[in-house]
Amino acid sequence: MDRVHLVTLSDRASKGEYQDQSTPLLTSWLKGQGVAGVTASLMPDDPAVLEVDLRRAVAEQVPLILTCGGTGFGPRDTTPEATRRVIEREAPGICELIRAKGGHPLAFASRAVCGIASRSVILNLSGRPAAALEQIQLAWPLLLHAVSVLRKEGEAGGPCT
Repeated sequence: MDRVHLVTLSDRASKGEYQDQSTPLLTSWLKGQGVAGVTASLMPDDPAVLEVDLRRAVAEQVPLILTCGGTGFGPRDTTPEATRRVIEREAPGICELIRAKGGHPLAFASRAVCGIASRSVILNLSGRPAAALEQIQLAWPLLLHAVSVLRKEGEAGGPCT
């Protein structure tokens, strides 16, 4: 995978009230997996702003777009809703895997979604840095496969499609 765009959503971190720990942790892990280019955005929990950022990354044909935060039950946790407005097709199995294999007892409370927008895959991750790292590690083989299939124009998706 050559590029990943990471969007971290946090009202407090975007205001400088505390330091964003998710972006550096995930960026380091992604680079360790051989991702050549990682771009990142830090923004408040604002679905309109997120939607604009996601659409820009899709227009730039970024293969994988990750969001971090805003998947819980809080009144400003609207990342899945903004993501659904951008994706064309959902890929629920990736989030089902994350919820089933996640080590935290509240993993099933996640409202995260995953889907396809043009030739990009968008996945919502938890706002907790350790949980987000665990989730990307669990999903990584599936994400590599999904991106590979999307990038091969005109080819069948493989044995499971």
